[in-house]
Amino acid sequence: MMIQYEIILFAVVTIIGGILIARRLHIRRQALNLSERLKLWDEQLSGFEPATVHKSKAVLDQTMFPASNAVGSRIELLINQSGVDMTVSTFVATATLLLIAPLILGLLFDWHMLACLVAGLVLAIAPVFLLLAKRSARRTKFVNQLPDAIDLMISILRSGHSIPQAVKTVGDESPSPCGDEFKEVIQRMNLGQPLAKALFYSCEKYQSVELDLLRRAVSIQSEVGGSLAELLDKTNSTLRQRLKLVRHVGVLTTQSKMTAVVVGLLPVFMAIGLQFLSPNYLTPLLDTQLGNILLLVAVVLQIFGIVLMRKMATVKV
Repeated sequence: MMIQYEIILFAVVTIIGGILIARRLHIRRQALNLSERLKLWDEQLSGFEPATVHKSKAVLDQTMFPASNAVGSRIELLINQSGVDMTVSTFVATATLLLIAPLILGLLFDWHMLACLVAGLVLAIAPVFLLLAKRSARRTKFVNQLPDAIDLMISILRSGHSIPQAVKTVGDESPSPCGDEFKEVIQRMNLGQPLAKALFYSCEKYQSVELDLLRRAVSIQSEVGGSLAELLDKTNSTLRQRLKLVRHVGVLTTQSKMTAVVVGLLPVFMAIGLQFLSPNYLTPLLDTQLGNILLLVAVVLQIFGIVLMRKMATVKV
């Protein structure tokens, strides 16, 4: 019976691996064909920096080869928002391997299959949480850098330079990710988009209310006229007050968030401690079918409780 399980698992892994490899080779062949047709475009971009050319090609590849379904589109958007250099196929292949690896090890070493399945699910979901964490950190860093970038733009405008020159200076002088995003904004402006329209895509990418305030200010100025530097100065003052309020709220809710983490991890540490103090105490929970079901329900409820407590401790400003 064990040999039959191993044969079936090997066949499933082989089929999945073959499908992923075939899809990867197909995408690579399409990319090579596209690259041959874009040699003239590469020659026109020879004066730009390599990073700029690489990002432009990545945007073009995403346009030529969009995700085939809604899930793939969401994964592609998440990867783009997190700033990770990864394709959707690579992400799916990594998650699949992380899901299958514990099951293979469980069959080879005769481990508990339910524990291996839970471990595989946790490992498969882990890349999603890593991307979410990286997206949140990148967005926070971008928002914190935005007031300084607007101050620099105001200084350039007051010195008599044009709006594209001010945006270009912000892109060159500001650190990543704010500088990189304003470089993309100036590329959109070079293609003929107004500043407000070029900022709209950045607002969608970072889901930033602060950047949307800047976009609305620029849009109002383009319609009614007036000094853009003065309008940006007042908008930037509002942004700084908003960021100050966000930090203050974060300090006030830190205790509630830490409580959620402690309450969530407490059962895990208690189970580990009981296993060392009394090795047979948790045996009915691990070796019986009813105990496995109760353990799985407890894990699901524990995760749900942690998420709910963090949602309750989160205050939108």
